[in-house]
Amino acid sequence: MGKKTVIAFLLVAFAVTMLLHGCGGSDKDKPATDKPPQGDVKPAQTASSGEPASSSPYANTVLKLGRIPFTNSTAMVHKHNKFLEYLTRKLGVKQVRLQTASNYTEIMNLLIEGKIDIAWLATMTSVEARKNPEIELLVKPIRFGTTSYRGIIIARQDSGIRNLKDLKGKKFAWVEPESASGYIFPKALLLEAGINTDKDFADETAFLNKHDAVVLNVLLGKYDAGACYDDARNTLREKAKMDELTILATTQDISNEPIVVRKSLPPDLIEKIKSALLELNVKNPEGKEILDDLTDVQGFLPAKDTDYDYIEKVQKLLEEHSKP
Repeated sequence: MGKKTVIAFLLVAFAVTMLLHGCGGSDKDKPATDKPPQGDVKPAQTASSGEPASSSPYANTVLKLGRIPFTNSTAMVHKHNKFLEYLTRKLGVKQVRLQTASNYTEIMNLLIEGKIDIAWLATMTSVEARKNPEIELLVKPIRFGTTSYRGIIIARQDSGIRNLKDLKGKKFAWVEPESASGYIFPKALLLEAGINTDKDFADETAFLNKHDAVVLNVLLGKYDAGACYDDARNTLREKAKMDELTILATTQDISNEPIVVRKSLPPDLIEKIKSALLELNVKNPEGKEILDDLTDVQGFLPAKDTDYDYIEKVQKLLEEHSKP
């Protein structure tokens, strides 16, 4: 090969090399070689460890959370989306789904039969849940800075009513038959005081459906007394009007409703569910975003069997009263 030929070959090779580098750009502009091609799906990350969900032993598991609707079905699903997505990430499962039921008996049956895995119960179903060997209590919600609440019986200061015995023959307002603080527990207080709530009140006794309605109607004198939750008086627009009401009796602390699981779930998964719930708190941005839709829930604390002793006591009292 002649000298001119060699030089020409080298010039061509150099030009080709420069052309290739020019099209590719510098190394810092190139995509990282460990990134997946566009269109590939990266494994989901768990919020706690950052490990791919595919490495979780429950990556193919679908869990179902049972709850009674507190709003229409479309809004119910929307309000739980962030909560369910959070649990899915934290547990490393395929999905956590919401399943609603028409009543708590149905929820309990679904849980015992293994058709749902987690259940958000009501206060009055806690006793049945804690007695069932197939169910484990996990946590209870924090609302308004506490995990319990109280019911009260109120009357006007100028009504002349000074104690529960004075309520015989009076017009009384309840919230609704399913209300713990607006009916069930205040009714127990009255029974203990010797008041037969079925016979001793005037005929005008009524269910007004809302706690604030009870407060307002007692204040206006439409009813002589009424039962509601302990902070319901704060719903009055004119706070000074609160002084026109007197509290005749107050229930003991009523523990907030439990969230439970079926015990047939793997123990480590039960512990993960409990830990995920306990980590939620409105004091951090993620927790606040998730909890804002869940009926004033600010976080969760562990629930134990003894939290519901008072509820069982009241249930027994009401059952005795209902016997012929």
